[in-house]
Amino acid sequence: MTSSPRLHRWRDRLISLSGLTAGAFLVLMMLVTVVDVVGRYFLNAPLPGAFEMTQFLMAAIVYAGLPNVSQRESHITIDLLDNVTPGRLVPFRDLAVNLLCAVAFAVLAWRLWLLAQEAVEWGDVTQYLGWLLYPIIRFGAALCAVTAVIHLGKVFDILRLPTRRTLP
Repeated sequence: MTSSPRLHRWRDRLISLSGLTAGAFLVLMMLVTVVDVVGRYFLNAPLPGAFEMTQFLMAAIVYAGLPNVSQRESHITIDLLDNVTPGRLVPFRDLAVNLLCAVAFAVLAWRLWLLAQEAVEWGDVTQYLGWLLYPIIRFGAALCAVTAVIHLGKVFDILRLPTRRTLP
């Protein structure tokens, strides 16, 4: 039983969009920083609200990058036990890690969604610019949910792999 090529194309597009979005937010954050620094030091007029803009963009970069990093398995890892882990245990380790990540991201998505709902009810806004907080929180919730699905897909991929035993 294999996944359809159509599903793989959609997943690949989503992952590419995730990376491009994170990159666009990074460029935007760099522009905000440059405008703020140039305004501050050369024109004695810093960009109003630059700190809040940077906070929003930093959160957007992190959340937008999660699906891409998870699909490519580009997380920061510690490989202290990789050399001593028997090969037959590696699929079980990968299964446990991806299952734990799927659950963790699902819980994070759920809690962020509830937090966004509270922000809507309370009318939470940023202090200086008065921007609503719930859109960035919902953005994070949605991308955590996508990341949870990616890790769940990895779990199913691991379970689908045939066990390979080598004969002596």
